[in-house]
Amino acid sequence: MKKLTFIVSTLAVLLGLTWLVSNFMDSRMIDYAFIVGIIVTIIIRIFTSSGGFLSNSVRLSVQTQTGIKVKEESQVQLPGKSISFLVSAIFTIVSLIITIIYYWQEF
Repeated sequence: MKKLTFIVSTLAVLLGLTWLVSNFMDSRMIDYAFIVGIIVTIIIRIFTSSGGFLSNSVRLSVQTQTGIKVKEESQVQLPGKSISFLVSAIFTIVSLIITIIYYWQEF
């Protein structure tokens, strides 16, 4: 039930943002669905990541200043663990496919 709530709320946010942008720009939703999907997917990925170079450099800086060795986490977290990230990525891929099909004659 919790996953379904995240799926529905993520889709609602994506569709709502797409509608707001297209309404503000006075255009169709298909024109902005892919762009909104990419932006939201990147934002979700940034905020759900477990760290990387920046986290390691902060950890090493703290170790050198305090002299206390911090145990490094060996847990690898895949980006697919977040339901919101998966829904947003699927929305982006589907919107790209629909946009290509819709504008195929223009290419």
